[in-house]
Amino acid sequence: MRAAADEEDAIEKRPVTPGAIVPAREQLGDMLLESNRAPEALHEFEKALTMAPQRRGALMGQARARQIVSAEKS
Repeated sequence: MRAAADEEDAIEKRPVTPGAIVPAREQLGDMLLESNRAPEALHEFEKALTMAPQRRGALMGQARARQIVSAEKS
């Protein structure tokens, strides 16, 4: 999945080409969260947001991952 996310990040989307419904990097973050790997998920959501700032799904995933990471540190 990480390789797919890296490949998708490298492809420039043309204005007439529809973007991914859910970007691979965001899907990777979701998968990592479901696998109880919140620190890695947080990293992937942050990378996703560099490619698509203000994307709701990535912002929500980032918030969930931050909350879990913060709770684990307490």
